[in-house]
Amino acid sequence: MNIGIDSRILERKISGIGRFLKLVLDELPSVDKKNKYFLFTYEKLNINTEYFTNVETVKSFLPQKLFAPIWLNFILPKYLKEYKIDLFFSVNQQTPLIKSKNVKYILVLHDVIYKVDKTFHPLIYRKYLEFFTYFSVKRSEIILTNSQFSKQDILRYYKVDENKIKVIYHSTDKGFHPIDILDEEKIKIKEMIGSPEHIVLYVGMIENRKNILGILKTADILNKKNRGVKFVLVGKIGFGGEKLLEEIQKRENVVYLRNVDDLLLKKFYNISSAFLFPSFYEGFGVPPLEAMQSGLPVIAANNTALPEIINSAGLLHDANNYQAFAEDILKLIDDKDFYNNMKNLGIERAKKFSANNTVEGLVGVFNSFKQ
Repeated sequence: MNIGIDSRILERKISGIGRFLKLVLDELPSVDKKNKYFLFTYEKLNINTEYFTNVETVKSFLPQKLFAPIWLNFILPKYLKEYKIDLFFSVNQQTPLIKSKNVKYILVLHDVIYKVDKTFHPLIYRKYLEFFTYFSVKRSEIILTNSQFSKQDILRYYKVDENKIKVIYHSTDKGFHPIDILDEEKIKIKEMIGSPEHIVLYVGMIENRKNILGILKTADILNKKNRGVKFVLVGKIGFGGEKLLEEIQKRENVVYLRNVDDLLLKKFYNISSAFLFPSFYEGFGVPPLEAMQSGLPVIAANNTALPEIINSAGLLHDANNYQAFAEDILKLIDDKDFYNNMKNLGIERAKKFSANNTVEGLVGVFNSFKQ
């Protein structure tokens, strides 16, 4: 079969969805030896051209937000026809509004947070998502999502046959793993953030949904105990993020790092004492998986998909129980056996979410359409 993939997201700075697609593309050549893959983009990608056909379409001087729906609905369908695409795979929860003849759509719908809580996205963006996702769900033969929790949420908000929704758990880069870091390098990295004795790490968007204020309140509790703990927040600014930055800057024991490359991020996972992730809503939760895979004990909220992904390999509490978060951090710092136990539990749990399992499941869905 000829399988087309909307790969424009790889032309921008890699985000969570972009990381998912990159992982899929990295793994596909070792899993699928039969189907042909066509990556549709504005411009040429640096990609394995022996396995993938990168179809450069057109780019525009219009702002990306204006041109993207034009490209999806009026330009892409012409290329799907030209390259005789049998399956169109969209990782960004949108397909063309008009169904292309003889092309089946497979949609990845990571979550429906824009339906669940209207305070987590700007109004215009939320309405945009609601409009296009409604038709994308309707037009798609299969909807893929990343957890049983997300599947139930989709069923709750969309009138769709349950058999149409398939759960394929995400995975993360194999490069996240325990690393032996020399003491001299640990000291150098810590000097970047004021040389704290202990680091509590958060990775993700700086936005209201992630409960950044909850992290700050936990930091306030530990600050009063004077234990040499600094909270390091890594990620891009999201909805409400500018106001959150103002709160972060009021605290000496919290630091925000905007531009952290993957190599430094992996080192932070390996020199920190705990990973704190008290998010209000997650369809999956890739950063906790990265932490577990790196051997960093995870403390997280016990809501949405997080218990399904973390299970008993992490310390889970109500998202607003800052005291419990603080107590867990101190226990991980003070009790070496407890720390090592949580570390090992996380590493073992993370093995269940391998890239090979993710892509084998995905190819299985693709091949289910064969005659």
